[in-house]
Amino acid sequence: MPRRVVIIGPVFPYRAGIAYCTTRLAEELGAEVVSFSRQFPRSLYPGESDIDESLRAKTPPGARFVLDIINPLTWLRTALLLRRERPDAVIFVWWVWVWALPYRLLMFALPKRTRVVLQCHNIGDKEPAAWKRALTNLVLRRGDALVVHAKTEADDARRRVPRANIITSFLPVHELGGVIPTKDEAREKLGIAGDEKAALFFGHVRPFKGLDIALRAWPQLKTKVTLLVAGEAWWKSEEEYRELARGVDNIRFDFRFIPDDEIATFFAAADVVLAPYRIEAQSGVALTAFHFARPVIATRVGGLPEIIDEGVNGMLIEPESPEALAHAVDAFFARGDDMTAGAAASARRYSWTEYAAGVMRLL
Repeated sequence: MPRRVVIIGPVFPYRAGIAYCTTRLAEELGAEVVSFSRQFPRSLYPGESDIDESLRAKTPPGARFVLDIINPLTWLRTALLLRRERPDAVIFVWWVWVWALPYRLLMFALPKRTRVVLQCHNIGDKEPAAWKRALTNLVLRRGDALVVHAKTEADDARRRVPRANIITSFLPVHELGGVIPTKDEAREKLGIAGDEKAALFFGHVRPFKGLDIALRAWPQLKTKVTLLVAGEAWWKSEEEYRELARGVDNIRFDFRFIPDDEIATFFAAADVVLAPYRIEAQSGVALTAFHFARPVIATRVGGLPEIIDEGVNGMLIEPESPEALAHAVDAFFARGDDMTAGAAASARRYSWTEYAAGVMRLL
């Protein structure tokens, strides 16, 4: 492994799966961290805050929160810092076009001998545009290697940067939420009866995640199942979703950011987790579900078919189909096997130790 590795990206106490992944990778590699003093312009972040105060104690030791997305002077100061410190390798965490220009400046300033690796959570953008594609390609072309987490992402990267060195790896399990309660304990906390059937839709509620598809599916169910919706509504108002659920009495909304210390309660209370996405590179929600030994019903999009084994750790359906989702939920609860063993086995398969070892070999 190189003597000195720096990771640039969001870490705890920034919230969401990408910050978790950067934090865990830094721990596994023993790498230094350069992170953000401001991650997004306020106008581009529809949530209440991008900080989870319950995660402050898990911030990587020595992490430097120096990059401000709207202050180019911080980009320049960080570029000069990296040039002066001369790391052997820098891993840039890539997931959104916003950081294209700052990252490109930092890459330009690095000594030629410094190896540049892009850990790509998304090659494209969930709300695509030609100018976002151009900015992304500007960054991808500079990487000595691109690490992606699905075959579909690798194909997209090759179309954008034909000569790139692309490495396809699994995305590791997301061990979020702390101590896992029993199902009974979790259900008591949420006010769910012990024998009640429950499905969970979790995380930022964005149009591409297909909550509207789940809400349209629920009146079609033949089985009585409570749908738990937990997460902030982005880009669409909460009222739009509530209107879709009007007249259906077994849907419960909790439209707010769910901090890390409450995540275990929701996943442990559920029988199955839903991912009826329209588009996705790889799903942190599905990988969190596996950590809690919860199977996943997901659409055949992006990298989801690569981690969902039909009938083993979940079920796959066609996208944009409330009818297919309703049929899958009914079929899931009609099974004698709840697939928890398969989900737990998937959590062990997608380990951070193995993932970090692959990154070490690459570096």
